[in-house]
Amino acid sequence: MSKKQLSALFLCSLVYWTGGNGLLPLLPVYATQLGAAPSVIGSYLSIVFIGLALGTITSGWLSDRFQRRKIMLIINGVMTVPVVWLMGRVTNIWHLAALTAVLWFLGGMGLSLVSILTGLFAEETKRGKYFGILSMAGSLSLLIAGLTTGPIADRWGFPSLFSSISVFMIFSPLTALLLEDKVAAPVRSQLAKHVVEKTQLGVGFTLLFLASIISYIVPFLGRLGLSLSMNELGFSATAISSTAAIGGAITLPLPPLIGWLSDRIERKRFLILTYLSGTASLLILSASGSLWHFWLSSSLLSVLTYASRGVGSALVTDLVPQASLGRGIALFNSTTWIGGIIGFAATGFAIQNLGMFLSFIIGACLPVIAMVLLIPIRKAEKE
Repeated sequence: MSKKQLSALFLCSLVYWTGGNGLLPLLPVYATQLGAAPSVIGSYLSIVFIGLALGTITSGWLSDRFQRRKIMLIINGVMTVPVVWLMGRVTNIWHLAALTAVLWFLGGMGLSLVSILTGLFAEETKRGKYFGILSMAGSLSLLIAGLTTGPIADRWGFPSLFSSISVFMIFSPLTALLLEDKVAAPVRSQLAKHVVEKTQLGVGFTLLFLASIISYIVPFLGRLGLSLSMNELGFSATAISSTAAIGGAITLPLPPLIGWLSDRIERKRFLILTYLSGTASLLILSASGSLWHFWLSSSLLSVLTYASRGVGSALVTDLVPQASLGRGIALFNSTTWIGGIIGFAATGFAIQNLGMFLSFIIGACLPVIAMVLLIPIRKAEKE
């Protein structure tokens, strides 16, 4: 992969991640101002992440069907701008939910298309490295968003925050203009087509898919719980967004480092380490009362969110034939958002009925289940 292509993919990913991470920690606070209870907020965010999952899966189908990823990214980026602006003008929670779902649908498509292009252009011996660099955009976005969005909301209000992010989103289609596209290798015979269709994803991919869904419930449980906990304790929007900034700064070098190491050592080992960080994060969050507690919890959540995404994407590229790569990566990326759907819906209900402490303890057990599912996966399955 050329440096120009990698840089353009990274910048495009950075814009999407910064927009999403700039809004997500403050959406529960914004929803509270619109009169929403915790259970309603959980339902709202769950609906939003259904849109995100659908956008991610749709991008895989469109990618393999039409092979026009660059054009799709440009159109997608242009559409995000007015949607973000309108979110700052709503008057009730359900109008906000509808617009946020549309935005997250577009964001899911954009991030998935970037991952698919990365998989198509990445050399086999450097997949972990490239996906790790791409995942670093998520950590960097936390730093950028955490230092800017909270202060903007505190000083000028949420309408100004949404206006600022809508202007920033213009950079998405501009960076997409710099990308090269590539047609995935077609299946050349009916026999080959039959073999690929029979084994194109396989048991290993299915186990990874399930493990990833379970593990990704944790960061969304943690993010919503962190925002509600800090809001309940009287922390400002600036303090809440600072947890994202600190988490991004601390974890910034980890995705490319872990990705690079996974090219040399079995990828599953690094996935297990990232899953364990989720368990540690929720255990810390269950006892948090000071700002630095929330900073530490947020940092560990960032390790799970971004480092595992890069290593997991590289493992998918190992397991899935190139002709089905669009579908495979899109489905894998959707596990993040399916985890968000479950995590947000369950967290809002659990916090309201069980309390924060017990909700966090139950969530801390989930990564252990995910780790067990990884054990039977073998890279050789692709061959």
